[in-house]
Amino acid sequence: MAGISSILLGKGLKPWIFLSVAVSLSLLLMAVGGNQTTESARSRTAEILAILANPFGSLSGYLHLRGENERLRAANSQLMLKASRADEAFKENERLRRLLDFEEQSDLRLIAAGVIARDPLPGVRSLLINVGRILGVEKHMAVINDRGLVGKVVRVGPRTSVVQLLMDRNLGAAVRLENSRADGITTWEGSTFLLIEGIPVSANVKLGEQVLTSGLDGIFPEGIPVGEVLRIDRLPQSLFLRIELKPAVDFAGLEEILIVRQKNTPIVIP
Repeated sequence: MAGISSILLGKGLKPWIFLSVAVSLSLLLMAVGGNQTTESARSRTAEILAILANPFGSLSGYLHLRGENERLRAANSQLMLKASRADEAFKENERLRRLLDFEEQSDLRLIAAGVIARDPLPGVRSLLINVGRILGVEKHMAVINDRGLVGKVVRVGPRTSVVQLLMDRNLGAAVRLENSRADGITTWEGSTFLLIEGIPVSANVKLGEQVLTSGLDGIFPEGIPVGEVLRIDRLPQSLFLRIELKPAVDFAGLEEILIVRQKNTPIVIP
């Protein structure tokens, strides 16, 4: 019995016991006369009853506040989601506006496209884009964005194409340093920067110098930004400089690109 009593008390029966004692005491005091001592006892009993009744009122208020808190949390989550979507839409509009401005100011014939997948070709750093042969896309067309050179088209379907990125081991671009006018070829060795090969040690290359496409490879039009010189090394017994190049394009954040159409390329009507 002692064990059962302790369990019941542990489950919240103590307030009920105290309440029963207080009520009994109150009834006893009502039956007794009305002297000063009795009135004082009655007042104390009323206070005890108020205290004992308070937890039950507090429980109702607690449940109400808890429900209100959950409602506010849900509303806050909805507001955060809407704010995130609005921010994403704003960023997308900014990117598209920059592309549109670039397209209007450029003398190149361009086809706008969106990125729908990354690395669709095994072993090739590439993008799958949402335009293809129907809109005039052809193999080996140059791909750019408003920042600079992205890569070239290597596969073409009716409505999609694959773009090989400049940051791939098997793609290089003929480039020219803007100030020193030295010509070279870009390569990539798996890091966050490009290398330029073929620049002689006699070239007066400066840090921060801009590097543009030269057009000598017959694929990439002349004058497209490729990046800027990040580091220059003069290797012992080498006839060429080792030049690290910071790419002009953020390859990790590509979402929209522009394809450079060749002159007089007709649009195929399905």
